[in-house]
Amino acid sequence: MSLVKVKRFAQVTIPADIRRRAHIEPGDFVEMTCEKGKIIMTPKRVSDKTVDWERKFDEALAQVRKGVPQRGLSSADVDKAVRTARRRSR
Repeated sequence: MSLVKVKRFAQVTIPADIRRRAHIEPGDFVEMTCEKGKIIMTPKRVSDKTVDWERKFDEALAQVRKGVPQRGLSSADVDKAVRTARRRSR
């Protein structure tokens, strides 16, 4: 547990160890709620709707597949890694 001082203009500094464990980096957004007298801060990711992320992913995956034979991997290895990554992102 960390004790944090509320500064001028209600600013607080999130301690480094908590930022690391929550994967909060400068520029990230957090959602704040108050439940039963406790402040809960949840890291949030914001996505740019103008970017076709599916296309970008497919392009990156194509680049990975090009390098697979040189690294001693198979297409099945790549497919398994993609399935794992997609499960984690849900």
